[in-house]
Amino acid sequence: MTIPAVRFGDREVSRLVCGSNPFMGYSYRSEAHSQWQRQHFTPQRISEVLEKCLEVGINTLAGNYDDDRTLARALDILEKRTGHRMQWIAYTHGGRGENQEDSIARIADDGAFACYIQGGVVDSQFHYNYVGSIVLNRGDTLDRVIPWLALIREKGMLPGLGTHRHQILRLAEQRGYDTEFYATPFNFKNIYCSYAEQFKAVRSTPKPIVAIKPLGGSGEIKAPDALTCCFTGLKPTDVVAVGVENEHIVEHNARLTVEILEALGTPEPALA
Repeated sequence: MTIPAVRFGDREVSRLVCGSNPFMGYSYRSEAHSQWQRQHFTPQRISEVLEKCLEVGINTLAGNYDDDRTLARALDILEKRTGHRMQWIAYTHGGRGENQEDSIARIADDGAFACYIQGGVVDSQFHYNYVGSIVLNRGDTLDRVIPWLALIREKGMLPGLGTHRHQILRLAEQRGYDTEFYATPFNFKNIYCSYAEQFKAVRSTPKPIVAIKPLGGSGEIKAPDALTCCFTGLKPTDVVAVGVENEHIVEHNARLTVEILEALGTPEPALA
């Protein structure tokens, strides 16, 4: 089983990457399930699931930095056991922007090759109206990301921007921020995104996208539907991050990815 890969800077990243929400206890199902995840997924257990990822051709982890260095420790354990260092696309602490510099420095020290500003931090640079939509002409402090992106670049990592809003993705492109990629939700049930608008925004940037929440966060969308949606809607240069709870799901998702991409075939080059 060979999962196609795309270029991220000077790296090759499998089109299916491993997400981290289950590992970190973000189940989006119930507090009880989240608590089980936090207890179950020790760095040792995470490393075992990641080893299966490597076995089936998933060569990259996309996940957050936390104060306990959970993912960094899991990657260290994995490397010691297998001799292979899994690639890591990390994202920073959440909140309204506090500790971004410290978070970026620690991520760099722990060996991530790419780092993006967490989507909630980016989105919080705008006001929201009473129906939950951002107001682009009020409270715009999005330029706060400029020094954070510069620091990521300075630390030798590919800089990226996370956002749940298609408007912000477009605005970041218009302003020419120093980003190599974006991370944003992509699913057809409009969970944490507006699919129609997200589709257009993703297609309008030549930069790679890390599609997050393809299952809707809680597994509300089944993997065959989610992966089909992503690989037909995203660009051929984009990747999909899917969180997993065990090795069986890893193998299932990898096989689905190969089957879907084979069915879609190699995209024809754009006409000049």
